Amino acid sequence: MFDLQSLGFKGQILTTSSPDYDAARDRYPKNAVLKPSYIAQPATVQDIPLAIKFALSQNPPLELAVKGGGVSPYPASSSDGGLVIDLSHLKAVKVADDKQSVSVGGGALWSDVYAETDKHGVVPIGGNVHFLGVGGVTLAGGYSNLSGKHGLGVDNILQATVVLADGRVVTTSEKEEPDLFWAIRGGVNQFGVVAELVLKTYPLSKAMTIGAMVYPGTELQNVLAALHKHLENHHPSTKMILMFARAPPDFYPGLLLLPYIENDATPPDEVLAPFRELVKPIFEGLATVDGYLPVTHGADQALSGAPPRMSIDGALFGDLWDDVVGQAFGSWVGFTEDPEFRSTIVMWELGHRDKIVERKVEDMAFAAREKHYYMAAIPRFTNASGDAKAAEWVSSITSLVRTSHLEKTGKALITPPSFALSPQSVPAEKIWGDNLPKLRKLKAKYDPKKVWSKGWCIEPDPKL
Repeated sequence: MFDLQSLGFKGQILTTSSPDYDAARDRYPKNAVLKPSYIAQPATVQDIPLAIKFALSQNPPLELAVKGGGVSPYPASSSDGGLVIDLSHLKAVKVADDKQSVSVGGGALWSDVYAETDKHGVVPIGGNVHFLGVGGVTLAGGYSNLSGKHGLGVDNILQATVVLADGRVVTTSEKEEPDLFWAIRGGVNQFGVVAELVLKTYPLSKAMTIGAMVYPGTELQNVLAALHKHLENHHPSTKMILMFARAPPDFYPGLLLLPYIENDATPPDEVLAPFRELVKPIFEGLATVDGYLPVTHGADQALSGAPPRMSIDGALFGDLWDDVVGQAFGSWVGFTEDPEFRSTIVMWELGHRDKIVERKVEDMAFAAREKHYYMAAIPRFTNASGDAKAAEWVSSITSLVRTSHLEKTGKALITPPSFALSPQSVPAEKIWGDNLPKLRKLKAKYDPKKVWSKGWCIEPDPKL
């Protein structure tokens, strides 16, 4: 600790004996909690190169990890015995005077962003859940309720401040360090510490409908029929999520429809008509809100009371195939009959898809540019003894979806890293597809010694 302070580090430095150490190393879920030797919490961007220098000067060098939001079951944001650069003190949010963009510190959560942008009547393309980190969501793709109108979060990055492995602090955009800008947009944590993002903003809708409509699991075919009817006339200002969930006190298999509707573009009753006429909900809990921060709290009830451990795996898919959803539902029902796993959920996220394909695969590292939806299976449980069973089941569900897509379309889709279970189950080739060779060349340029090796590590091209 003395050595790092002697370098001029202005922020906080925590070790295993520090009073705040356990709070700082905590993660959601608990299976991502590791025990780093140091947690460096920079006070300014200039602290970050000092933390990197200190870690690499040790014998042997300390493993480096970066924490933004820190919400992921795969522990890429922590380290056993290494040094964690915790960006939680770098969370300033500032809307530009012309309201066309917002600058966001690397440690900001989406709640920090929307609390500020709501005041200005604008919104960036970002996370739909308030407690997620801005950097992790955006750099991995950034699927949003707003993607139907404005594309993915990764498509709406205007500029970034990145601290490289050699300690240089660079500004990157389409015109400055364009290779680095290409790489970070989908390359996530493999090229440096993204200390600040500048994101494009758009006018905020005046009123949005959110909430839940609940159906018994026995109504799956009718709910799917209603979803097909909705998708026939899918407006870009709407999004639907179908969730499998068991609700207390009886924990019967249930279906939740979670809508997002911009009221000024599409009358909510018109959008929701199929979900009332083709199938009758047993409960409706819908609300109209006038800010995006309340939108990100819309799923709080569905996510509340979650057990401390979690796994996640996801898959992209080309269409809403009833047979695939039905098979997944049957598997989920069987898996969640075990009380240890009855809080497990599966989400099928159905946003408008046209904007996704306006960018080409070669435009940036993020390579999913065919029309698609996505799903995520999330086992939630209490005991560490359930880790292996959760991983096995969730992998089987996503394998079903990926294999079905391949069989039905003849082509495989990538899996964005924010959805993938682990590097062992979903290798780099399936994360970046055709963009991996270029990423390997850029890894050799910006991080040839693999200082950034947590998570899906890109191997530098040995020819460079």
